[in-house]
Amino acid sequence: MPRRRRPLSVIGLAVIAPVAALAFVTSASAQTPSPGSDTDLLQPSLQGNPNNPPHFNPPANTATLPPDQAPPTGKFTAPSRIGATPIYGSPTGFGAGDTGFDSSNRPHRSRVAKTPPAGSEIVPAPQTTFDNVPPPPPQVPSTIPAPPPPPPPQVYPAKAANRPGAVLPPPPDQLPISNPPAEVHPMSAANRTGAVLPIPPADYFVGSASTPPPGTPPPNTLPLGVANRPLPIAGADPYAALGIKAGSFLILPSLELSAGYDNNPSHAPGGPGSSTFLVTPELQVHSDWSRHSFTADITGSYYWFGNDSAFTPSLDRPYLNSKLDGRIDVTRQTQILLEQRVIVSTDNPGSPNIQAGLATLPIDTTVGGTLGVAQQFNRLDVSLRGTLDRSMYSNADLTNGESANFDWRAFDQYAGILRVGYEIDPGIKPFLEVSEDTRIHDSPVDIFGENRNSTGTSAKVGGAFNLFGSLTGEMAVGYMERDYIAPLPNISGVTLDGSLIWQASALTTAKFTAASTVNEAILQGVSGAFSRDFNVQVDHAFRLWLIGTAQIGYGRDEYVGLSRDDNRYFAVAGLTYKLNRDMQIKGSVREDWLTSNVTGVAYQATSFLLGLRLQR
Repeated sequence: MPRRRRPLSVIGLAVIAPVAALAFVTSASAQTPSPGSDTDLLQPSLQGNPNNPPHFNPPANTATLPPDQAPPTGKFTAPSRIGATPIYGSPTGFGAGDTGFDSSNRPHRSRVAKTPPAGSEIVPAPQTTFDNVPPPPPQVPSTIPAPPPPPPPQVYPAKAANRPGAVLPPPPDQLPISNPPAEVHPMSAANRTGAVLPIPPADYFVGSASTPPPGTPPPNTLPLGVANRPLPIAGADPYAALGIKAGSFLILPSLELSAGYDNNPSHAPGGPGSSTFLVTPELQVHSDWSRHSFTADITGSYYWFGNDSAFTPSLDRPYLNSKLDGRIDVTRQTQILLEQRVIVSTDNPGSPNIQAGLATLPIDTTVGGTLGVAQQFNRLDVSLRGTLDRSMYSNADLTNGESANFDWRAFDQYAGILRVGYEIDPGIKPFLEVSEDTRIHDSPVDIFGENRNSTGTSAKVGGAFNLFGSLTGEMAVGYMERDYIAPLPNISGVTLDGSLIWQASALTTAKFTAASTVNEAILQGVSGAFSRDFNVQVDHAFRLWLIGTAQIGYGRDEYVGLSRDDNRYFAVAGLTYKLNRDMQIKGSVREDWLTSNVTGVAYQATSFLLGLRLQR
């Protein structure tokens, strides 16, 4: 059966149709899209609102555009960067997408597009045409918001402190110490750290009656209640000693070596002059505890003279003043007070207690202690102390080669002191102090057959001051009376005791001290010497390394039973040159003179000293 054959025309149509379709596809892929078509819509943007994602939109129908806006057929355009104004910098939000984290710190509800400010539109650059075809009309310009103005510069606290009128915190060396003394303390405020006065030379109280009573310094030293350290100039002193740190203690050692000349070291009318040498070691110790307190203040000196063979007795003499002060804080309102003291000295040249025929001055030593308690009741402070002192005298050599025994001068003293103070203001605290003491000698009678045992009573009223840090210390006026066994007369009179430190300026400091004591005497028929001493000292810093000192003093000795009154005066001018923290050069000139209602005892003396101070 013959097969049926398709007509040739059908076979040719089947071959021609695929070829024509392939040609059409090739022609369409090579055709340039018209400028008016949105070819970007073929790929939807990943930007935008995720809740309303983009969709595939049909291309725009260019047939509906006006004739003047329709692009020419078969041509295309591209934006040109030639002539466009570049924009530098990175505005806020540059590089961030339309979705994700919003760093504008705006509330969620207010995150809507705002109308760009005027002038922020960017006009597109002119377009480059090909085949001399004119560019299409400008499209709607895109808008980019202008970058916000930069924030104002931040003001840092460290820079603000440098502006005029800024209040700066105090330096670390002027902060309160971690171990301040108790607010309530029966000891004088001048004995505590921060209120200090220098120790005058050993001939400070020249012409005093005799060895002081136990518990008080000898006539050549300042009285108890007057500290013996120089007050530093206000503010941080770059030449102050740093000390040695030993655990919780700060140790401040120093040594002074001085040499000079004194035209009358014996303080006798018309006495000969002599070269003078002086060695003065010192040691201070301070505790650094959160509670309790311990301080040690030890000062010594030794005088010797180059022309010592011309003096009778020899004027070479030692001196030591040691005080250990402790405080135990039982509670915030209760303290236990402890003190141990040692004083080594001699009678001053020119004193009536120096007997004829002595080749050396007898050395007296006083050892004592204090135990007390202080209690604070709100603003009321009450303290009670008990003291015990022992005074001893060494033998002295005589010009004939023999030795004089002075054991009969030894005595013990017991005392009780009650003090009540009330703080009416943080810087003013008036107080009332009463005391009672008894002196008992080892020998019932002296070499003249007189019993020198006595009892003393005193009362004083005063105040402790700390006014804005410029006026500190305390001062008290009172009345005392000492009763002796007949036939020795009693001693009584008005007293003035204390010390005040006035910081007149950052460079000038003034100090005033006063002391009233009754010293033992060994003259027949003389019960004792009532001594009053006053001292004013001014320190001025011409430079931080150059300190000038001016000091004047007055003292009066009344020998009860002898009808002798001596008036002592002195003036000192000194200069201190601070080389560094460890070394100072010191120089001073001193003038002493004495007048009396008794003839043959008045004198005048001038001395010069130049020394080197070593401290650590």
